[in-house]
Amino acid sequence: MKKNSGYGQKAVKVMELLSKDPTYADAYVAAKVGCHATYVKSIRKKMVHAQQEEAPQSDGADVIHEMAQESMDALLAKRAEQYGSFMFSANIAIRLKSVMHNAIAQKDVHLAPDQMLALDMIAVKISRILTGNPSHKDSWVDIAGYATLVADRLQGNVR
Repeated sequence: MKKNSGYGQKAVKVMELLSKDPTYADAYVAAKVGCHATYVKSIRKKMVHAQQEEAPQSDGADVIHEMAQESMDALLAKRAEQYGSFMFSANIAIRLKSVMHNAIAQKDVHLAPDQMLALDMIAVKISRILTGNPSHKDSWVDIAGYATLVADRLQGNVR
């Protein structure tokens, strides 16, 4: 997956080509820019909509912002399907972390930064398992990964 900066540059290139010649086929523009024709179609639709509303189109930033917001909304919806409500998951993660941090303080235990962070991240992963899809393997793999990083470091293999 490419970074968001690439996303914005492609949108600008698509808009430039469509502004140059609106009769270009979506597939042609997609091939020129290196994206999917459906991406071109969505930008074309937004450009037409913006023109109909007589919105200023200086550099297409408004279209790019709207598309970025739609992409973020889609990403967050996908995450909610796997991990449940962010607020509910955050509440559980904070409670788990509070229990761990209180236990550490009561016993006056010193943990290395990697150990503390691993425990915190494991709490987040546990909260996602409890609030979302418990069969989503990524959370389980992540828990094992954080534990492995600490165990490896304790055996002298710092990553």
